[in-house]
Amino acid sequence: MIDWEHIERGLERGLELLRRNRQVGEEFAGSRSEFFIGPVGVRTSGAERRHLEWFLLERPSAALGGVPAHIWRAELADGTPDLGAAFLQSLPGAFEVTSLIPGEGLWVRDLFTQGEHPVAENQASAALQVGDLLVGRLYPAGGGTFLLSPAVSLFRRSELLSAVRADLEQMRAARRGVLRIQQLELERLFHSPQQLAAHGTHLESERVGTRAALVELGLDATQAAQVLDRVHQAALARDGTAFTEILNQLAFDTGIDLTAARLVLTNLWHTEKARVPAVPESAENADTHAQRTALGAFDRGRAEGKDLELLFRELERSLGVADEGEEEGVPGEDAGAPDFPGVVSAMVEEFLWDSAREDGEQRALELRSLRLLGNYASEIGVFEELGSQRLLDFSARWLLDESGLREAQELTCVLDALAHFCKWCEERHEVALWTQFGETLIAVQRSLPRHARLRARLSKGQGKGVHRIVSLKNDAVRLKAKNGHETSLVVSSADLADLRDGDLVRLAGSKGDPVLGATYPAELAGLLS
Repeated sequence: MIDWEHIERGLERGLELLRRNRQVGEEFAGSRSEFFIGPVGVRTSGAERRHLEWFLLERPSAALGGVPAHIWRAELADGTPDLGAAFLQSLPGAFEVTSLIPGEGLWVRDLFTQGEHPVAENQASAALQVGDLLVGRLYPAGGGTFLLSPAVSLFRRSELLSAVRADLEQMRAARRGVLRIQQLELERLFHSPQQLAAHGTHLESERVGTRAALVELGLDATQAAQVLDRVHQAALARDGTAFTEILNQLAFDTGIDLTAARLVLTNLWHTEKARVPAVPESAENADTHAQRTALGAFDRGRAEGKDLELLFRELERSLGVADEGEEEGVPGEDAGAPDFPGVVSAMVEEFLWDSAREDGEQRALELRSLRLLGNYASEIGVFEELGSQRLLDFSARWLLDESGLREAQELTCVLDALAHFCKWCEERHEVALWTQFGETLIAVQRSLPRHARLRARLSKGQGKGVHRIVSLKNDAVRLKAKNGHETSLVVSSADLADLRDGDLVRLAGSKGDPVLGATYPAELAGLLS
């Protein structure tokens, strides 16, 4: 049987392989202008993953002489034979959710082929509804079941579903055989600027769906409405830090599944932001034309065999990503920076590329866990928004709560990579992440291993609320809540050895018999004050 971890590892291996092969890596970089329709498509959730899937699984590579997934089948599978077949037999399409089995999965109907498929998604089923439209790729998992790609897009619009059905019926009437579609066509049909604008006009239906999902996850109706209002206000201000604060409050003041909540709220965040014009339409059109011109010049230069690094620098200057030739304090302050969700992932990939070139492929492999930072910061559209507060939230909370990492060594590897990334950003791009965050990061690096040990012993759930340890004496821990209320908690000698004054904890268990639910480094208090 294939699971999500197999698929994730296979796609990660594909990314590593194309990075190792200079010609294929150049093809991958250049193919962005083929896949994305201007800057708008890149802004949608899961865009970078959809591009990678298409490049590996569908697009013939001139450098390889075939589709990468065919050429690299054994390398992608890496000892899991069924994984190679799952990649080659994966199904791109538009899928209507026809039934849900809570905690187990769902059934979907492929609107192109009209086939029915069982999907084994015990977590996703809680956030979906019958009638939802899922656009993307299904992977065979074995036993006749399928898994949704992490990059599948959710559309909760009955009008859109009806329109797609009607269009496909007309297509069937005009041709014989089964209708099939490729991922590039899906991108054109569902992620073009016109389609995204049309989806935005039905924002209210997405708000209703998000509110319902939050209530199902455990919030009451009033709390859910307040969260949606805060997301709306943050989107109006285009304030990514405010969005992070919303997730922090959910993490510490509620006991809901934060991973599921982040999924539905991030989708809403992108939709809300799409309704807020960043620049006048005429400027957006001019910007789109300039980007197409820059990408065309890049492709021509690559075809002519010009130096790739120089071409990338010229492309960055043309797109306004770098301002190396301008005087300090002069450029860009009035014009503002372009909003480019996925920019953190792009910077991480550039960092890994530089590391491979300068320190060797083995060193780049050691640093690749930093891609988790791109997952965490997917909603950030301006790289400078990745400041000390966001890095603190990532390193001292998100890695413990949402990354899926459990071992101290795994967490240490991510923090080591983050330290190198902060220094690289400061040296290469003059973004002072190490100056702002280096001292705090060193403290978190010292603390996180013991919190990993603590969490390995805790079994009563993550709990809720936030308390700070004010004293440790014998086997008793004295805690102070945000409202100033103090309480004592008896813990094991092993837990006592791994706790420190100032650490933050959440309490689980009953109100009359609380126990440790989750613990965090003391540095995180700087984000909550």
